[in-house]
Amino acid sequence: MAGCDGDEQQQPAARINLERLSGRSVGAAALLTDRLNQTMVITPARKFQAGLLTESRIGQIEIPRLGVREWVIQGTSKEALEKGAGHIEGTSIPGLGGNFAIAGDRVLYSAPFLRLDQVAEGDEMLIHMPYADFTYRVEAKTNVAPTEVSVLQPRGYDSVTLATCDPPWQMQTRIIIFARLAGTAPKVVAVATKAPAAANPPPDETNSPAAAIPGA
Repeated sequence: MAGCDGDEQQQPAARINLERLSGRSVGAAALLTDRLNQTMVITPARKFQAGLLTESRIGQIEIPRLGVREWVIQGTSKEALEKGAGHIEGTSIPGLGGNFAIAGDRVLYSAPFLRLDQVAEGDEMLIHMPYADFTYRVEAKTNVAPTEVSVLQPRGYDSVTLATCDPPWQMQTRIIIFARLAGTAPKVVAVATKAPAAANPPPDETNSPAAAIPGA
């Protein structure tokens, strides 16, 4: 009955029990999310990474603001950049919590990064991989010397770094775009569990991935 001493004592206890149940539910949901992410993204990404082949298509990059949708090719050799934007070897791939670094041309071939200087903070960037689609948000833009390879290092979270020369036709500096993961949509696909004999070993992110930042 309202106003009775017994009811007043029970109400705080009930609130405490509800708070405990709520906390357990949140914890269980977080654990389930982690396990699903491990099963549907991280494990397929590791298998895919183990089978990367130089100069092969590994995914696509889409920058809606610029109207860009381009193949991402493994490596940044001339032959690779003729086919699309190049994944800088030694950097991570999406879904593994590292920094996925991509270099692209501004003037030659398909010139995928011709207008990269027009990208602004908050712009959306999409990376389509065989195992998942990733949405990133641009968080910073800067210019650095080609030797400033620290921008390719892991940032402590899943990120994408884009690099190209600035100004076009010159190699003095690189435009660098940093973007942070905003969403992941796993795909139900079969990814080879064994790398082909000619495959490169998985990148080692403990070392500097390049002596200089590719760009053209």
